[in-house]
Amino acid sequence: MKSERRDTPRIPITLETIVNYNNQNFQHSTTRDISLDGAFVESKTGHLPKKGMMELAIKMPVEGAPKYQRFHAQVVRLTNNGAGLIFDRVDTDSYAALLDLVFSRQGRGLW
Repeated sequence: MKSERRDTPRIPITLETIVNYNNQNFQHSTTRDISLDGAFVESKTGHLPKKGMMELAIKMPVEGAPKYQRFHAQVVRLTNNGAGLIFDRVDTDSYAALLDLVFSRQGRGLW
């Protein structure tokens, strides 16, 4: 049995995501799950850097309307389907949207 390393619950949810690595490699993608600590981002190209830092824009519902929220993250796990990311720096508005999303969706599945 795998040991869970997250401090906060992981929510299975598909959200539109744009990954920006090194200010030159924008990729449209989706999340597979998200928590207050990070997310798993699917990648069809497989060009995400191991242990690399990147910026994400994740489309989340904010006051009933979808809005992109920005996050800085680091790759902590690579798979054939994408990468597990841990959030590094999150501004106040993005964190508030993330808190609302995670705690309003616990156990509800896809959005």
